[in-house]
Amino acid sequence: MSMEKEYQSCGNFLSSWQGGWESVNGNPDVFIFQGYDGNYYLLAYSYDKEYERGSFSCYEINSDEFGCYICLGAKNCRLTSEELPYSLNISEWGSYMKN
Repeated sequence: MSMEKEYQSCGNFLSSWQGGWESVNGNPDVFIFQGYDGNYYLLAYSYDKEYERGSFSCYEINSDEFGCYICLGAKNCRLTSEELPYSLNISEWGSYMKN
């Protein structure tokens, strides 16, 4: 599959999954959106109740022959669809439910 077809396939997946996702495993909640540049991004946000502070991280979503992923340091974390009830899985972070 060509890189353009891979990007379109990943883009179709991401366009249908745009919006807020709540972590089932207590990991950061995420929001998937398309930027002005046409690329897709994953915004991870969490709230620390002890310190009463929120933190945000933004990652560009990339694609290759295996699907969509974000880079966390030197590690690629895959975004894959799941069977219901959750629907989204981010490797290393676990399952997510649509908000």
